[in-house]
Amino acid sequence: MKIINTIILLFSLTMAEDVPFKVGESLKYSAEFNMVPVGVAELNVTAIESINNIEAYHVYFSARTRGLADQLFKIRDRIDIWMDKSELFTHRLKKDINEGSYHKKIDVKFDYDQSIAKTETKEVEIDFKARDSFSMFYYLRTIPLIENKVMSFSSYEGRRIVHYNMQMTGKETVRTPLGTMLCKVVRPFREGKNLFKNQGDMQIWISDDERRLPVKIQIKMKFGSMTLLLKKVS
Repeated sequence: MKIINTIILLFSLTMAEDVPFKVGESLKYSAEFNMVPVGVAELNVTAIESINNIEAYHVYFSARTRGLADQLFKIRDRIDIWMDKSELFTHRLKKDINEGSYHKKIDVKFDYDQSIAKTETKEVEIDFKARDSFSMFYYLRTIPLIENKVMSFSSYEGRRIVHYNMQMTGKETVRTPLGTMLCKVVRPFREGKNLFKNQGDMQIWISDDERRLPVKIQIKMKFGSMTLLLKKVS
């Protein structure tokens, strides 16, 4: 057992050192709805911070509308996550959502020693290491993606526990402002159905190179399709 634990520890340390991103990485995206430009989005690795006495990457996602879309339906979203430096699961998830007249803030803190997730208003018992959709973008960059292999995960974002699967379905070439990239296509799903309650479907394109960038993110919904396309890496 000691030998197995040592191997797991060495693997975790190696993965932490070899991740294809680092503090300061900024991924900038154009946002389109039904092929019409509507705004911009960013994913940023801002720092390594201590949370629950454990080192964690602090990552934030922001999205905002521009132009006519900003007048019709203003979006100002910011989501901060703190993910484990070694295994990239979520220690804290903080959302500030502002979409039209809809406004919501939530702050979920995970205490894995006590097996609970806490918000300001409730606690839930958990028996898993949470992986929200944003920490998942980074986790996918560190693991082998094997075609048709089903991977199972769980998340909690303040409402209910969600168990979901992910599967790499093949490879596609994606044209971006950074050039043409060969990508692995990953699709999350739940119990054989779409992941989202509004009948939407999601796909993620991860570049098939050493950087393993989330090049394209697409969410198909009842009334159209939202697409984020990588336009700048810094």
